[in-house]
Amino acid sequence: MYELVKKIDILTPEEISKEIRNLSPEERFKLQLLLFSYAGESKEVRKLIKKAYPKRLISNVLILPPSINAIIVDKTREILYVIKMDKGIPHVIKKFPCITGKKLGDKLEEGDLRTPEGIYFPLYWKRNLPKLYGIGAFPLNYPNLIDKKVLKRNGHGIWIHGTNNPNRPPHSTNGCIVLKNEYLKELKKLIDPKLTPVIIVTAVNYVERKKYIDEKKSILSFILRWKKAWENTPKSLKSYFSFYSKHFVWKKGNYKDWIRYKKRVTKQKKWIKIKIFNLSVSKDGRVLQFGNLYVANIDFEYKSNNFHSKGKKLLYIVREGKQWKILGEENL
Repeated sequence: MYELVKKIDILTPEEISKEIRNLSPEERFKLQLLLFSYAGESKEVRKLIKKAYPKRLISNVLILPPSINAIIVDKTREILYVIKMDKGIPHVIKKFPCITGKKLGDKLEEGDLRTPEGIYFPLYWKRNLPKLYGIGAFPLNYPNLIDKKVLKRNGHGIWIHGTNNPNRPPHSTNGCIVLKNEYLKELKKLIDPKLTPVIIVTAVNYVERKKYIDEKKSILSFILRWKKAWENTPKSLKSYFSFYSKHFVWKKGNYKDWIRYKKRVTKQKKWIKIKIFNLSVSKDGRVLQFGNLYVANIDFEYKSNNFHSKGKKLLYIVREGKQWKILGEENL
């Protein structure tokens, strides 16, 4: 970037444009700051710095793979935000108006006309639907494990879908998230099924930068230590079990059932190796009876002396006192 500045007076405008296009985003940002400073535009410099280094950050998205976006649906404002990470910080890259449930509040039961709050994942793209759904839909994995086993919620068929009615009024769905077809067509390009977290909240949450970074580092460390303890289970299960809440739930039961299951399947293991990738971590906007809920979406490859598989896990993580614990675990 500084080399460009040195020779800027001998380059043609076309050559300058070409040089700027070859700069990294970080170098372009520095160049903008430099040029505004030279021009005496201190107000523009402050705007750029504030945009690049905000004091308060969106707290609902903690970790994302480089190529994956997150979605936050603000039910109060009826705005759908598309979030991308830039240098480890969440930024809004797109936003679309949307329509949510006829009734306010969190979904409690089938037919209550509310849009559920929580963290979900689009399962696949569905088309050739009745006209009510516009150009198509992304079914979400509602109800998830925590909805069913802990919160005792029911219902089904919560989708992100289109509409052929350009004048559909606000808060007019039976619980789905609805966008105009033109917006959904654009959003579809930004969604990766089973990877893009959809965080549905009453309102977007913000937190101080330091607290955000500390929380992100802490939960990432917890997940990596859990993975290491899982690999070490042929030698000792005690450390691995310490990562789980006594209130833990899974598809086949509770914490005691999990203990019995893991002891049984680990008996024949001599060694285990695990690779994790495409890790995302999202934070629920609600404060539930057990506090905030965090959802880690993990693609993994599992190898042992007698088994090899690839899969996707959802870990539902909470804080118990000052310690992270896994409250639930399921495959997606």
